[in-house]
Amino acid sequence: MRVGSVDVLVLSAPTLDGDPGMVDALHEALDSGAVALIDIVLIARGSDGTLSFADVDDGLPASLQDLLAHPSPMTLLSDRDVALASSSVANGEVGLLLVLEHRWARRLAERIQDMGGVTRLHERVPHDAVVRAFKADGAAAT
Repeated sequence: MRVGSVDVLVLSAPTLDGDPGMVDALHEALDSGAVALIDIVLIARGSDGTLSFADVDDGLPASLQDLLAHPSPMTLLSDRDVALASSSVANGEVGLLLVLEHRWARRLAERIQDMGGVTRLHERVPHDAVVRAFKADGAAAT
C-alpha cells in the first residue's frame, strides 16, 4: 500500500461543544480527499490539570467517530507521543491529537514514481515561520 507523507497535529480549544468550527473544518478536509485521518486521540485537561484521554477504542464524541480512513487506527502514536502532545494542552482545554496522511501528496508522488522519479525532500515549515516571512514582506498574515 502506498502512503503519502504523514503529519501529526495538536489542536486545542476551550471545548469541542458549542461552536463546532474545529470539528467541521476537520470534516471538510477529510471529505475533500486531500487528507486522511489515520489516528486520533482526544485529550482533555481539567481546570485542575487532571488529564483524560479518549481514542476510537475509548468512545470518542459522536462528532469524531467514523472519521478514520482505515477500519482500525494505525499504531503510529506511542504513549510518549500522547504525553508530549498533552503537555501542550492548557488547563481547561480540550485537544485533538491527529495523525493525517496527505493523500494529495501521495497521488503526486505516485505520478512522479510512475515516470521514474522520486520525491527528494518533504519538509514542513512551521506556521510561525511562515507568518514571520509574510510579515517581513509587508503582507498581513496570522
